[in-house]
Amino acid sequence: MDAVDMYQEIEMLQQEPNLSGKQLERMKELQSKLNYKRMNQDKVNRLLAKGQDMRQSEILMLLEANVRKNQISEALGMDYYEFREYLRNIGVKITPRKRR
Repeated sequence: MDAVDMYQEIEMLQQEPNLSGKQLERMKELQSKLNYKRMNQDKVNRLLAKGQDMRQSEILMLLEANVRKNQISEALGMDYYEFREYLRNIGVKITPRKRR
């Protein structure tokens, strides 16, 4: 199973309304195999270059790798607020901005 297959399986699992314990374990196993936290800059750039063709799982992977939301939104051709709304719609928790 290559990385693309793993991403696709993770995306399918994320679309399930209620994951069973076995499905949740499978998703965690796939995520650890892909090593989400250790994404190199070249891989980040390749994903961002996909623009509007990025999959939901790839967007989530970029967020997990701490890529800035404004970088992802620009790559998708969305303004920042549209992107935040998109994230809310797919179930990503958005924290309010800190005021100085």
